[in-house]
Order: sequence, then structure tokens, then C-alpha cells
Amino acid sequence: MTPSAPAPAVGPLPPLGPHQPFELPPHTDLSLPSGLRAVIVRADSTPMAEIRLLLPLPVHRADPATASVLAALLTGNTALRTAAGIEAALGREGSLLSAAWTGSGLALSASVPAHALRWTLDLIAEFLAHPHYSRAACEAVARRLAERAHGTLAAPAVAAQEALRARCFPDAHHTRRPGPDALGAVTSEQVTALHTAAVVPRGAFLVVVGAVDPQRTTADVTAAFASWTDTGPPPDVPGPVWSGGGIGVVHHRGAAQAQLALAAPAPPRTDPSFPALSLGNCLFGGFFSSRLMRQLREKSGLVYQVESTIDDVVARPAILINCATAVDTAPDTLHEIREQLDQLHSRPPSPREIDAAREYITGITYIGQTSQSGLASTLVGVLGYGMSTDWLRDFPEQLRAVTAAQVTEVFEQHYRADAFTGVAVGAPGPWEERVSWT
Repeated sequence: MTPSAPAPAVGPLPPLGPHQPFELPPHTDLSLPSGLRAVIVRADSTPMAEIRLLLPLPVHRADPATASVLAALLTGNTALRTAAGIEAALGREGSLLSAAWTGSGLALSASVPAHALRWTLDLIAEFLAHPHYSRAACEAVARRLAERAHGTLAAPAVAAQEALRARCFPDAHHTRRPGPDALGAVTSEQVTALHTAAVVPRGAFLVVVGAVDPQRTTADVTAAFASWTDTGPPPDVPGPVWSGGGIGVVHHRGAAQAQLALAAPAPPRTDPSFPALSLGNCLFGGFFSSRLMRQLREKSGLVYQVESTIDDVVARPAILINCATAVDTAPDTLHEIREQLDQLHSRPPSPREIDAAREYITGITYIGQTSQSGLASTLVGVLGYGMSTDWLRDFPEQLRAVTAAQVTEVFEQHYRADAFTGVAVGAPGPWEERVSWT
């Protein structure tokens, strides 16, 4: 038997090359007279086109049950076509189309061959301008969503998020995730009324990315959405006031683990401190080498996964910390999280930690723009948060300019332990007596 040759020596990895600034490909950016803003981008890596439509519809401005049923019905019947006819036509064109209510907006997504783009734009405009919500279709969808809600609300992670919302916004009962009874009671008249009031072009964003000619597609968008006329801005309803505090215990009988969920108010993405906040959140709990992961998973073995994210809670930007652990170790895990928050101030991040987070977020930002689908989703999200399309180019540069002092400042302002509200959700037991946030 011939002995195998020794493995070649592996040297150190070469240094990363210089960052290449991102420039948005050829595009048009226009606002139609109706108030709809449309951004069309030529990115012809494949002969496809990605369509994203976002209509702001935050949870405090709509009944959650009605909004859920509306999203499920939106791409069905219209006043001019039946659901069966629409489904068959989408199949012939090789197009995928879906709609969802995210809790902050009504989002429509489509992936279509480039040659079918104009046809798809006409269809989407028809959904918006000529809806038809029959009683039978509404009842069927409401029943289906009600049946799913039983299982969804029983999931421990969902129960934790709902309990966290209730603790952060105790007076905002109308923003809770709808249960089976609320979903099953939605009527076609309620759905039609919500569509009339909320599905309006003013304040909405349309993004098209694909193998398209921006100028020609601009004309197609203008013609397709001409029938979706302006009815004025949606009502300006102020969001609920954040009034929670401390850690609460919530019983979830039969749960095999305890779910821990914490939240603290955060500045909006348009705030000048957001790049520093992004770096600080990443090194704290936003990737596998974060402080939370190293302490809670690698050193203590308390969790398999823990993460800190920046997202919205009832239309309010927030820092969110989530993890699952054994029920008996929930108090210890909360103590460790509290310790890590305190150490952000007593042991500020090193330049190496900050640089690692900077490289990670920069890379993730670039990766999200490499595909037609990723670029379309990123763009519509950027517009929805009130930012310019220049964000795609500017954000990586802003990350590179963040200093250690700026990261320390966002920790002092937003990562104090007393700023967090949280819940520990698990089966009743002696562990509850040891839950503390001091």
C-alpha cells in the first residue's frame, strides 16, 4: 500500500481586497401623479424581472384580522377576472405572484419572465384598482386562516413575541396577533372597506429589477397604473406609546423550553447614528462571533442560538434579543444577558471586534444586492424606511467611517439594561422565583 502524500502546508489567508463601491445599475426613479413612487432598475443577469410593491399599513392603523384576510385575498378575484383564470394565466406566463401583510405594510412580490412584465404589471394594477372580495371567497379564506392560527399561536416562540408586545405596549390591545375567533369573524364588507381606505397609491412604492429597459418600463408602469387613482393620503394615526419595563414571567403549559424575548427602543434607520448602531448590535449579538454567542453558547452552554436584531415592534424601531433555553436555566440565561449588556460599558469593544462586525455587515449588504430578487427586496425596503436609493452605495461607506467612540456612544444611549423590557415564557415551575433583571 503506497503511503499517502503529506498534506500541503496551508498558509495564512490573504488579506481582503479593497471594497468596491456599489453603484446602482441604470435606472429610473419617478413619482406618478397618483403618488406612487416607482424605481425601475436594469439588471440583466437572467431574463427575468422581479417586482416588489409595498403599501404602508402598520398594525396600529388597521384591524390585524382584516388585514390578514385582505392580503390572502388580494391576488385572487378581481372585478374583471376569476381566481381560476388568474391562476391559469400565471401558469402560462411562468410567473409567481404572492401578497402578505407584514404587520407594517402590505407587500406584493412577483417573479416573472421579462417578456411577461407588462402583462404582470397590468394584472397587479387590476388587483389594486378593481378588487372583488366575494362573500364566499372571504369566508373560505377566513376559515383557513383561523384554522392555522390555532397552531401558530401555540408555538412557544410566537407566544413569546406576543407576550413581549403586550408588555411593551400594554394599552395597544388592538395590535395583537389575531386569534381564530377574530379571523373567522372577518366579513367581505370589512375587507372591501379596508382596501378602499388603505390600498391607495400615495405613499406606496413599486420596484422593478430585471432584464428590462428602464425608459420603456417607466412608460409601461405609467400606463398600467393609470387606473389606480389618488384618493388622498391614508389617515395619519399615531403609533402606541412604549410604556413597558422589567421582565415578566408568562406561563406556557407543556413547553419543552423557555423562550426569552427582550426589547428596547431604538432610533430609526434614518438617524445618523444608525451605522454605529448596526456595528454595535452586530458585535453584541448579530453574528456567530458575537459576544452573546460566545458567552451563552460556547462558554456557558445555555443556548443553541441567541441573537440581537434591529426590527420594528408595533411600528416602533427596537433592539430585540431572542433565545430559547432549558426551563430551569432561564434565570441563569437572563443573568448572563444582563451581564453582557453591562460589559458593553465596563469592557468596551476592541478595534478587532468592531472591524469583524464591520466586515460582516458590509459583506451581507453587498450579498443582498447581487441577485435580481435580493436587489429588488432591498430597494423596496430602503424606500419603505424613508431612505434614498443612494443608501445602497452610502451605507457601506458609512460603516467604514464609524469610530470606536461612536459605537461606545450608541451602547451608552441604547444598550442599558434598564432600557429593556422582556418576558420569560415557559411551563410553570420553581424557576419562576429566580427570574430577576437586577
